[in-house]
Amino acid sequence: MLAGYQHLLFAGRRLQWDEAAIDLGPDARAVADLPTAVRARLDRLVAGFCVAETAVAQHLDPFVARSAAVDPDAHACFALQQGDERRHARFFARVADEVLGLPADPRALAGPAIVGLFEEDLPRRAAALAADAEAFGAAVGLYHLVLEGIVFAIGQDALLDELDALDGALPGTRAGVARVQGDERWHVGLGVLHLRTLGAPVDVTEPARRAAAAWGPGIATVARVDRVLRAHARRVGFVPAAA
Repeated sequence: MLAGYQHLLFAGRRLQWDEAAIDLGPDARAVADLPTAVRARLDRLVAGFCVAETAVAQHLDPFVARSAAVDPDAHACFALQQGDERRHARFFARVADEVLGLPADPRALAGPAIVGLFEEDLPRRAAALAADAEAFGAAVGLYHLVLEGIVFAIGQDALLDELDALDGALPGTRAGVARVQGDERWHVGLGVLHLRTLGAPVDVTEPARRAAAAWGPGIATVARVDRVLRAHARRVGFVPAAA
């Protein structure tokens, strides 16, 4: 059963949290003792999320604007989502700076596949939507189903797996990532509902293939990708199929 806009709005408002209230002090003190391979994966994941969350927050403006003509509750959902994405970007920026000490420009660590999806594909779709309301379905398909539903889901699973294996060594980071994951679940639900409401057929086969591999083999393991894509397939079942 697909939830309505009011249900998603209630869920999103209930999940609100303050990234500045998370204590990252213990994490900063513990990070020097992490194994080199674990530290490298954490650096890559956090850098990727810094790039990705900054981009999705920046390019949500046309989604918010266009949704106003569809449904007032849809508009409220997209506006609330934009606030979430800005908070996520601030949280990962804190982890990058205060815990991991990453470079100010995280793109080299994030890798070209992540940068290409979020700083090339997403801006193109957002610009098309700003120019033409008929591009709404394709834009939501990329943003919500592919970038959030696949790239973010794989990265969040990987990051939580890494943090859980550390037996509480980075508690603040772990708490924040879990909060981010909770937000992103309702965001994906919003995308699915909106495509259903629009009756907009989408074909995300090619970007989904690229998205599943974007983190690289050390993070996008076969088991993790399979788990995420199976969940993704269940969601897409609510979306009109492209001819």
